[in-house]
Amino acid sequence: MEAAAMGLAIRSLPSGEVLPAAMEIARDIAKNTAPLSVAIAKRLLWESLMLSPDEVGRRETELHHHLMGRSDAIEGVMAWLERRAPQWKLSPTKDWPEWPVSPDR
Repeated sequence: MEAAAMGLAIRSLPSGEVLPAAMEIARDIAKNTAPLSVAIAKRLLWESLMLSPDEVGRRETELHHHLMGRSDAIEGVMAWLERRAPQWKLSPTKDWPEWPVSPDR
């Protein structure tokens, strides 16, 4: 409860409600978020443990530039505006960026 009160967490739940709530969030991410974006975010999260805050910021910006303007970024906005389920085209296995992403991308 303290973490939620301090703004560190969205909410606090009794232990028996944690897994169902986590599964609900995971289903929402799987359904409404582009797979390539999620994979890149997860990779950056794990990598950030070994990077300085400035390095994380630079890497995040590079990756954002890699993703923006591509088909899934456009599809996400259009699906939301049209109130329909998104149809993702990019794949983590086929469309993975050069790692680390080069600044000229």
